[in-house]
Amino acid sequence: MDSSMKIGLMAVFAVSGSVVFVAMQAHKHLLSKFMDKIEFEIGNSTETAAAKVEPKKKVRFADDVAADRRACEKAAESDGNNDENLEALPENWQAMYREILHERNNLKACI
Repeated sequence: MDSSMKIGLMAVFAVSGSVVFVAMQAHKHLLSKFMDKIEFEIGNSTETAAAKVEPKKKVRFADDVAADRRACEKAAESDGNNDENLEALPENWQAMYREILHERNNLKACI
């Protein structure tokens, strides 16, 4: 190899090494900014979640509303389920349909 070829090869190595070095520094800078942003958001979310936790308030119904509610529950209990139609179904389906019928009866009784 002659000297001009060696100088050209050294120049290529120097330029490519510089490009790699600059790319690594840029990547490191972007990554640190990204991590700072993520840590900031994680810190804010835990602070706001801790600040928002409040004890649940208990609800008390008026006497007439409570009486209506009890009447609806009694009416729903007195309404018979159609268990004889469900016997042919698998047990998990029977449980699901019994609950559906129970809820449907509750709605009919309270309307």
